[in-house]
Amino acid sequence: MTTTVASVITRAATLLQDTAMTRWTQDMHLTNLNEGSIELVKIKPDAKIKTVTVALVAGAKQTNPADCIEIIELRQNAGGAVILPCDRKALDSFAANWMTTPISATVRHYMDDPQPDTFYVYPAQPAAPGSVVMTYAAMPNAVVYGGNIDVRDIYAEKLISYLMYRAYALEDEAGAAEKAVAYLQLFKG
Repeated sequence: MTTTVASVITRAATLLQDTAMTRWTQDMHLTNLNEGSIELVKIKPDAKIKTVTVALVAGAKQTNPADCIEIIELRQNAGGAVILPCDRKALDSFAANWMTTPISATVRHYMDDPQPDTFYVYPAQPAAPGSVVMTYAAMPNAVVYGGNIDVRDIYAEKLISYLMYRAYALEDEAGAAEKAVAYLQLFKG
């Protein structure tokens, strides 16, 4: 993450033929860059990855780190066995009481939950719970003009496409809507 915010915004301003940033201000670009970084991680989870040890609590219901957008992988410990994802509906059908029994500090499966801050583990954790190593797509930090982007450098071009999309989406000139759609497709592709 060594690509500067200024270089991304300057490139977009150049493409927009607005290097003085009179039509689309630096603040507008910065707001769009921060929004685009979040959207980028949603569609490309590898854009910002973190790995942390998560201390579990008793029971099956657990809490994601505050900046977690999507779980990529859980392991028993650093370099340990991978904990496999599981379909919650299947587990509900197979073992209706799975949230309370069996109980073990060794996690075998995990399930994402529609609530963004929650995941479940199987088997449920005992009163003295264990921990897992979680790799996840993380929420990018808000950036400032003098700093660096907070996603992997290989995605700088995608962020430029997002800035172009947002700029053209605000325009009412002929062809602007088509340009906005084209840049949005470049961003998502």
